[in-house]
Amino acid sequence: MSRAVLGAGLALAPIAWAASLGANFALAPLACAGHGKGLLLLVSTLALTMAAAGGVLAWTQRSLNRSLALSGAVLGAFFAVVIVAQALPNLLLGGCE
Repeated sequence: MSRAVLGAGLALAPIAWAASLGANFALAPLACAGHGKGLLLLVSTLALTMAAAGGVLAWTQRSLNRSLALSGAVLGAFFAVVIVAQALPNLLLGGCE
């Protein structure tokens, strides 16, 4: 069970980023029409939460394998930064810019 939790912690952050990227592309026409900017921010918030949860989940398994747990925590932090960077244009620009 612990190995599955560690694996989930390692995989959760990249999956959250990929889902966020896909959702941003899918919702871009809606945001351009003026109706989906809130949805884009919601998707980014959920993805950021998932990435942080993945990092924390991996770190809690450090007694099992310290290097993999550290890698999962670093991946979670890295993808959290990427998701925030991806969300900044949604905050600062209009829907079609």
